[in-house]
Formats: sequence, C-alpha cells, structure tokens
Amino acid sequence: MIIKGKKREVQLRKIIIIGLFLVGTLSTALAQDEQKQVPRSVTIIQAGTLMAVAGEEPLKERSIIIEDGKIVDVLPSYRTAYEDAEVKIVDLKDKFVMAGLMDMHVHLAMAGGPGKDSGDVALAGVKNAYKTLMIGFTTVRDLGATDDTIFKLRKDINSGDIIGPRILAAGQIIGVGGREDGRECNGIESCRRTTRDMISNGADWIKIYASCSGGRLCSNKDGPAVFFDDEIGAIMAVAKKYKIKVAAHTHPRDSALQVLKFGVSSIEHGSYINDEAMKIMIRDGVYYVPTVSVMDLLEDVVAKGENPPEMLAHDQAFLDNNPGNIFKAYKKGVKIATGTDAGVVPHGKNYREVERFVELGMTNADALKAGTINSAELIDMSDRLGTIEKGKIADIIAVTGNPLEQIKDIENVIFVMKEGHIYKSRKD
Repeated sequence: MIIKGKKREVQLRKIIIIGLFLVGTLSTALAQDEQKQVPRSVTIIQAGTLMAVAGEEPLKERSIIIEDGKIVDVLPSYRTAYEDAEVKIVDLKDKFVMAGLMDMHVHLAMAGGPGKDSGDVALAGVKNAYKTLMIGFTTVRDLGATDDTIFKLRKDINSGDIIGPRILAAGQIIGVGGREDGRECNGIESCRRTTRDMISNGADWIKIYASCSGGRLCSNKDGPAVFFDDEIGAIMAVAKKYKIKVAAHTHPRDSALQVLKFGVSSIEHGSYINDEAMKIMIRDGVYYVPTVSVMDLLEDVVAKGENPPEMLAHDQAFLDNNPGNIFKAYKKGVKIATGTDAGVVPHGKNYREVERFVELGMTNADALKAGTINSAELIDMSDRLGTIEKGKIADIIAVTGNPLEQIKDIENVIFVMKEGHIYKSRKD
C-alpha cells in the first residue's frame, strides 16, 4: 500500500511539472504573438524646408522620424516607411518646419484686479496656456504668478489633463514686500525663509524684484536698487544650495550691477544695463531677456497721452533707450533669449518678441535662435530641446511661408507637436 502511494505521488508530480511547462510555453507563445500583433508606432514628418538648427543652412526634403515622443532620426528625402513600424505620415512638404519656440518670461497664472480670486487665476492659467501652445511656443519659463496655482497648472499639463506648453515655474516673485513685489524679503532671515518656501512649494527658478516695476517712476536709469547686498546674498545662498537658478527683474543701471555681483543667471528687462554690466554678462554667461515686445504697449500708452506728463516722459525714455541698448548688447555678444512678459502684454502674441528682435537689428536667424537654442541653454535643456536632431524631444512646429526671409511668417503656425503629440494641424 505504501509503495503504490509513492508511485501515485511521483506520477502526480510529473503531471504537475508537465502542466506547468505547457502553461509556461503557452504564455510565452501568447506574449510573443501579442508582440507581433502590436507593431511599433512611428510618426514621420515630411518637411519641405527644415530649420533643424537655427543659424545653420535650412535643409530641403527631410523626413523626421518620431517614436515615443522623441526624434529617432532625421533622414534625407520623403520616407513613407521606417523599419518594421506602423507609420503615420504628416505631410508638411510645402511648409517651414522648426523646433518649438520658447518664451522665457511669461505670467500665465495672473488675474489681478477687483473681485478676482483663485478661481479666476486658475481659469486665466488654463486659457493662457492653451493660447501659448497653439501659436507654437512649446516651452515657457513662468516668472511670477499670483499664487501657487502655477504649480498645479504645471502638474496638470504634465499629466495631460490640460493642454499647454512645458512650464518651468518660479511661483511668486521675491521682493522687499508689499502687493506688487509678491513674497516678502526683508532682512537676511526673511529672505532665506521665503526662498526656501518657494523652492519647497515647487519652484524650478527663483525670480527676484531687484528694482521697482517698469510702470513706476523709480525704474528710471538712475533708480535705486531695492535690496541690500546681504539680502541678495541670502537668496543666492539658498538657491545655490538647492541648485536652483535665479532670474533678476531690473530696470535701473545700479540694480543690474548689484545682482550681477552675486551670480544671477538672467537679467530680465535690463532696460539700462551699461557697458560694465554687459562685460560681466559676457564673462559669466549671464543671459539677457529684454522683453522688448513690451514696447508695443508703451508705444500705445504714449500715443494715447492719457497718463500724467512725468509718467509719459518716463515711458518715452524707455522707448528712446531700449531698442538701441538691446542691439548694443547683441552686437557685443551678450547672450539673448526670448521673453515677452506675456501677462503684461497679451498672451497669444508671444511671436512679437521675435519680430521685435528683427526690427531692432538682429538677423532673422539670430532672432529664431534666441527663441530656440538660446532659450534651451538658459534653462539647461540643450540636450533635449531647441533643435530638431536625433535624440531630442519631439517639440516641432510648422509655419506657412519662411521666417528666415520674412519674420512675420512666424505668426503663421499651422502645426504644433509637443513630445510627439500633435496639438494643432491645419492644411492652410
């Protein structure tokens, strides 16, 4: 009886082993069959004119191969197939194709004024983000929001719940206190605490108000810097500790010279930067984001003549000074990135910065470079953005016309892709 029981046990074990083997074999076969049934998915953009790298000669009749949100190859001629992949063709044979544009100075989530609350800020953020992406700006640096809504907007865009550009956010601006200047920075401990709070809340950048607003008389050429050196030092020490870059809002001459001593990464507006400041910026690789498209607003204000005489004279001084000073910085070799101050000027017209660059004397190619390659370098994303090359994120736009010949053609965006997803595609 015992021997028979052992035989049955051995036989049962053999049956179980064989069964497991068959199940494993069947599972492997099914998995392999499933893999065969689901081919790789690839998008091929057939580009008639391709500005792969701004500043280099554009290419003709190229195929951009995109898989999993990245550019896997850029090939000569128009391809209709790629390896064993399932292919989607995007026909842009009669279009000008280039990397997605970037705006390094926006305010997406701002909704000031009587009766406005956090809900208004959120709605403004959603609307402004959509407008920005639809005109071909796939990446923005947000340098000042009403509250922490910008971080939620960034999160929901990243998750795909909201349509908008990639956002690097500074949160609220750090200043000496008061309604205009956002988060308070009065004394070393206050500045240190506020900077830590902003980074803890999720800031990718820190933005400081090193001078008063351009809409106030104190922003003139000889206007005062608002911080003491030890306050800026405290902000910079915290930012450096957490490897966060600092952007400095400054209009007067001396406030720019002050912040440049502490290693800021970009000068915003910089209306009255002088030769000394430009020399430091070139030496230290500090970027200049002049927000020259604000001149549209100032020209309109001065033309209407409704402000007090001293304010009109103040605005006229900006108009007389800024174009020539920006062009001087450009000719000297100061690095310049595109930043519109959208929120002060209308969202959805971010292309005006590129157009204004050309109006003040930049070449079309350098103006487009400021909005792609230079901006990517400023935010430490040159390895992923700014050009259409193998290995880069597939942020790609197309326009009707040729902005290298006529810069206003940058307004004619008919195709927008961000991370391989198509958000806009028209035939005209």
